[in-house]
Amino acid sequence: MKNLIVAKRYAKALFNLALEDGKLSEYGQELQGLVQLLDQQPQIMDALANPLYPEDVKKSVFRTLAQKAEMSPVLRSFGTLLVEKRRIRHLPEIAQYFQRLMDEHFNVARAKLSAAVKLDEAAINKIAETLSRLTGKKIVVEFQQDPDLIGGAVARIGDLVIDGSVRTQLQAIKESLKRGELG
Repeated sequence: MKNLIVAKRYAKALFNLALEDGKLSEYGQELQGLVQLLDQQPQIMDALANPLYPEDVKKSVFRTLAQKAEMSPVLRSFGTLLVEKRRIRHLPEIAQYFQRLMDEHFNVARAKLSAAVKLDEAAINKIAETLSRLTGKKIVVEFQQDPDLIGGAVARIGDLVIDGSVRTQLQAIKESLKRGELG
């Protein structure tokens, strides 16, 4: 719970800076890039978060990393602040909440789409358009093939679930037969 509170606080601060600077997308991309880099190189994250290393050494490591990654001055300062305050471990949660704030700002919803077979780009785009009309938001689709589905597709946008799978349709027919509705 505390991690979420910390992540929200730092993400909101960076978000407000990004709005002031008019660089919301740029800072978001840099933040995601930093998270990916530290995810790929966990030993760097361990060094930055390790309380046994002196703070000036950790800051030096981060400054070198930021310089190599060609980070903007704002993100360099932000990362250095996270190192100083011993909050660098919360970076993935901060980036995740920052993305959520960006999505709200740009009226974007993220949908998870599952289907029994691999869908081509055109089919995914058509589903995204339909979901967009339904929600009134721009939809970004994350597709995943699910071999457990017999056929059809299932879309999840936050708490909204649209289940067009064959399994659900068969379950509905089964329930109708049990109730004697189909004759």
